[in-house]
Amino acid sequence: RLRPYVALSAVALAFISAPASVAAHERWFVPDDEQTPPDWGDLLSLPVLIAVVASLAVVGALTVAERRLGDPLWPRPAFLQGAEPSAAAILGVQVATTMIFSATRLNLFVPNIDLPENALGIAIAGVMLVAAFSFITGVLARVGAAITVGLVVLGLAFAPWYEVLEQLLFVGIALYLVALGRGVLLGGPRPEGWSLGVVHGLVPHALTILRVTLAISLITLAFTEKLVAVELGEAFLREYPDFNLPKLAGIDWFTDQRFVYAAGIVECVSGAALLSGKLPRVVILALWLPFNAGIVFLPPAELIGHLPVLAIMYVLLVRGPQGIPARGEEAVGASDHKQVTAAQPLIA
Repeated sequence: RLRPYVALSAVALAFISAPASVAAHERWFVPDDEQTPPDWGDLLSLPVLIAVVASLAVVGALTVAERRLGDPLWPRPAFLQGAEPSAAAILGVQVATTMIFSATRLNLFVPNIDLPENALGIAIAGVMLVAAFSFITGVLARVGAAITVGLVVLGLAFAPWYEVLEQLLFVGIALYLVALGRGVLLGGPRPEGWSLGVVHGLVPHALTILRVTLAISLITLAFTEKLVAVELGEAFLREYPDFNLPKLAGIDWFTDQRFVYAAGIVECVSGAALLSGKLPRVVILALWLPFNAGIVFLPPAELIGHLPVLAIMYVLLVRGPQGIPARGEEAVGASDHKQVTAAQPLIA
């Protein structure tokens, strides 16, 4: 029988080490013949219930903390204010790096969505390269962003719907760049006519779209690679057993299955906290560990594949085109769109 203090130690160690595997995309590193689809019947399981309850508890705690602090954008280190002008450019370049890497491997954004090894696949990869270079140069970046949205939708032809939903963050990035442009590059064509109306309609909501799409991607991954796909997580741990620190420490009770569930709970809570919009800068700072800890233990594809996520986190941290407004300039609990206005210059 497991003694209570041993069980508590195992749980604590698991939740300390779980962040290292939260950002790891199991499907990227598990051989195809070992991958299993999600078991949607597990949506009614105890781990999912724990994930939901934990998410509600964290969101509730963030809500209370935001009210007590009286500042939805706390904390406000001054040095971050000077970092915001480059936010859109960093976002564009980092997502372009991932897209170029994927295109050269005939993948659509991520390693688990394969393009056909024929003229069609090469053509799609070529289109993705065009969009990527528009993000790097800033030339026709809005056109590249529109292409990116189309490519995400096209993914439904090559992968299950849930694997495409996992990549919703690319839609968020594209819509953000449609609204605000790539930045840094001055001059070039500006939106006119109906496209100007689309841009002005998106501008007030650009940060919200970016935050929500990333949150949905995280929550989806928590379920489709962990909470309702525990066999996939176990297969990943067979390839990389060092991620399960409690087991390495000799606590056999904390099996690979329990560790996968713990990682899924942490990832679900992270996504829910981001989705809530409460103290978003605190949430982003807290997410740096989960999205960096495991990178050093995995092949380079892990880092390259996570560049878009890290770029979104950067943009949300420095608050995009207007940076961090002075305290008192917005109401407590103000939504993201208060921080981005149509008065900002529109750069193609």
